[in-house]
Amino acid sequence: MKPPHILVTDWYSPEFSIEESVFQKLGWEWSLPGWKAPAPPAEEQERQLLERIANTENITGVLFILAPLTAKVIEALPASCKHLQRIGIGLDNVALDVAKARGITVNNTPDYATEEVAAHAMAMILSLHRQLGITQKTLAGGTWRIQPPHPITRLSELKVGLIGLGRIGARFATMIRPLVKSVSYFDPFVTTPPEGLTSASLDEVISESDIVSLHCPLTPETKDLINHERLAKMKSNAILINVSRGALVDAVALHAALSNGTITGAGLDVYEPEVLPPDSPLHSLDNIILTSHTAWYSDESKRDCRTQAIERLLAALQG
Repeated sequence: MKPPHILVTDWYSPEFSIEESVFQKLGWEWSLPGWKAPAPPAEEQERQLLERIANTENITGVLFILAPLTAKVIEALPASCKHLQRIGIGLDNVALDVAKARGITVNNTPDYATEEVAAHAMAMILSLHRQLGITQKTLAGGTWRIQPPHPITRLSELKVGLIGLGRIGARFATMIRPLVKSVSYFDPFVTTPPEGLTSASLDEVISESDIVSLHCPLTPETKDLINHERLAKMKSNAILINVSRGALVDAVALHAALSNGTITGAGLDVYEPEVLPPDSPLHSLDNIILTSHTAWYSDESKRDCRTQAIERLLAALQG
């Protein structure tokens, strides 16, 4: 009888030792993608996955990060496949309805980087608020000024608005609350406001906050949540932070808003597509911080996301 086979759809670490040691002890087989980071385009990943599935026996589970587990990919999986395990939080790259129809379970690792992502959002806010980037650029250009390029309102006078109050949003709220005037949030799934926070409508969060931070999943309802219309409703001194999913923000609309002064600044760690193109006009702006999906990272979170994924994969397949 063939041993279980774990199909690893995409991989970004230079080694596979944590997973390999577990699978070896169990006598399981596994296969890694044929490419190394950066990943090929989604269409090419899908093509390669379909080819790998067709040529692999006894696929029992799938370990994935950002690979497109489309309806076509999931439908191609053999009857032996019982579970899809994400190393990470979001599941917007999975055709969940198709997996459910086939009786294939799906899980993620929602707890591994809560502190890191919340801290990353905080760092972006503090840097943008104090205008560190443009001040450093001015200094590096040979100009010494004892005032930043633009006026700054004291942090304790600012209102923060959160869109989404899950694990990361709640952790971020506890970090930022002592530093600012107030924290409001929009999240229809939170029925009881946590102490010190105020529930508000989406329009209220957008229009009344000096800092708007996104902490919600990507769904058909939240795609392009921040668009031309909503950016126009924001305060002119507002800062937008996105450490959740790139497609929550219409990048064209954001570039226009930052260029014409509709809002003051933005911090982005995620993009649509996943890798921000080198020729993106966002690169040319002085009032934006761009990081390459690193908000999740620490030595501890790097370990935790992988060990938690393996634990959940084994629980699903052995249980």
